Amino acid sequence: MVNLLPEDVLTNIIRLLAPRYVAISRSVCKTWCAIIDARNLLRADLLPRSVRGIFINFNELSMSEFFSRPSKGRTVSGNFNYLPLGSRIIGHCNGLLLFCNYVVNPVTRQSAPLPPCTSPNIVIEHFVCREYLVFDPQLSPHYEVFMIPRVRCYGRYEMLNSDGELDPAMEGLEWPPSPWILNVFSSRTKVWEERSFVREGEAAGNVADRRLDSSCVQDNSVYWRGVLYVNCQTKFVMRISLSNGSYQVIKPPVYFERMECTDLYLGKSVKGVHCALYGFPSSFWIYILDESSGRTEWVFKHSCDIQPYQRIDGCGPWTLQDINSQDWSNKFEDGNEEAIVQEKFEWDSDNDNVIDTISRGNHLSRRDITFLGFHPYKEVVFLSDTLRRGLAYHLNSSKIQDLGNIHPTHYGTEMGIQPFIQASFPYTPWTGVFPEDN
Repeated sequence: MVNLLPEDVLTNIIRLLAPRYVAISRSVCKTWCAIIDARNLLRADLLPRSVRGIFINFNELSMSEFFSRPSKGRTVSGNFNYLPLGSRIIGHCNGLLLFCNYVVNPVTRQSAPLPPCTSPNIVIEHFVCREYLVFDPQLSPHYEVFMIPRVRCYGRYEMLNSDGELDPAMEGLEWPPSPWILNVFSSRTKVWEERSFVREGEAAGNVADRRLDSSCVQDNSVYWRGVLYVNCQTKFVMRISLSNGSYQVIKPPVYFERMECTDLYLGKSVKGVHCALYGFPSSFWIYILDESSGRTEWVFKHSCDIQPYQRIDGCGPWTLQDINSQDWSNKFEDGNEEAIVQEKFEWDSDNDNVIDTISRGNHLSRRDITFLGFHPYKEVVFLSDTLRRGLAYHLNSSKIQDLGNIHPTHYGTEMGIQPFIQASFPYTPWTGVFPEDN
């Protein structure tokens, strides 16, 4: 068939397909893949292909901050003044941002409200729910939001029933259960629906185990090739297959328990799903999830101990938009995108602002490193140094680059505020628009 049809004819046929089937057609054969890529039939210009910044939730700040990189492309603002005051980001997936009650595209400044889920399907006093976004613009402009329950953590006395004892029936329940009924919102149908997922393999434990967990993990997620990976309590990762209605519990790397790491960050990079273990002043460990040959396990990839380097002050190539200290009431009206002034040039992510860790100067003895995320298209991770500087660390060369000031104005100076980063989301823009109808 490929040999019989002229390339132009085949191109016109593929162009009539919906984006989902164009993406599927790329895997038919090498010839079709080459034609689709050469003729730009998937509208690659609309797809997330670069990192435009990192959204960061600082403790006690009411709005998410945006640490943005310079670009020749369209300016992206971290100001969401078209949402209710105090809205903070809780998730990101391929260019869309998830808020508590909205899904937002920062490039087009579109927002879509999430209706309330009227059937959480759980006992409220024992569980809390967290929402996770699933979106793949190569397959469809529609998105889904998964509501995933987790066990509510109580203090010892809060866990007692009216008789002053733990409820053994509840505490002994297997967690997660199987089948697991999850509520899922679809932008195509615009309603919440229940979906059943059957567990493959062992459970993570029981309800009592989850209650006593005091670990500090960012409850973020990764969507990779039709699978949703969720960072859960007691440091396990939930692998939810959307295609066959199954899920699997993935235990954390052995090193997590051995070194008593306090933090686990889940993300994706150019070669797949990764996690970072950290919690010491200047060290972290990188693992990649190996799902080949029917197995699912974490494989050690890289370790790093950030050495002292010369103190850097002032501006860098990236810019913190300082949303929480600005007056945005009259900005970005009528599509005005000049409120945030940035130099329009591409940042050379391989060579700019390389830090010499052994140069002489005003060195700090130890660094307080926070993990900000993985670069989705390069072997690079993003770090925060003592909440002051943003860094890019190259895994292949151990090269460190200074990105610029990451500290919000006056942050941490107020009495009673403990300054730290609660969550961070590397942002890849999608320039498409939400469908107007189904």
